[in-house]
Amino acid sequence: MGIDGHCLSTRLGWHIVQGDVIGYWVADRIQGKYFADNSQAIGLEHDGQIIAGVIYENWNKASIVCHIAIEGRMTKGYLKAIFHYPFEFCKVKKIIVPVCSTHAKSLKLVTKMGFVEEARVKDAAPDGDIIFLTLAREKCRFLGVENG
Repeated sequence: MGIDGHCLSTRLGWHIVQGDVIGYWVADRIQGKYFADNSQAIGLEHDGQIIAGVIYENWNKASIVCHIAIEGRMTKGYLKAIFHYPFEFCKVKKIIVPVCSTHAKSLKLVTKMGFVEEARVKDAAPDGDIIFLTLAREKCRFLGVENG
């Protein structure tokens, strides 16, 4: 069993995990910081290796900020888990993802997930703008995804 009952095939080596190790793994890849006392992290392991992770922070009961790092293929069960946490457990209306404008791969990933640009702060990152992309609960297509 994974987070909140989301199963993955352990026979195939996939596991949904959570904890500080995931938070620090994500922070390292996004060149950010992980604050264990104020954050939650959910990751995906394949054959014992972390291949994806999400940090959630700054929950204010209406929204939550999310940072995503991926170094492999995600599963439907993992996508369901990472959207279940903010929308079903935290009951937020919106997830906010800040991405540097020069990180084309990250922008492509989150827009493919359904996030849309809502705001942009010029010259707020060392190498460009910070784009704030959001996903509203009613627009999230992963809440009804079957595990796998």
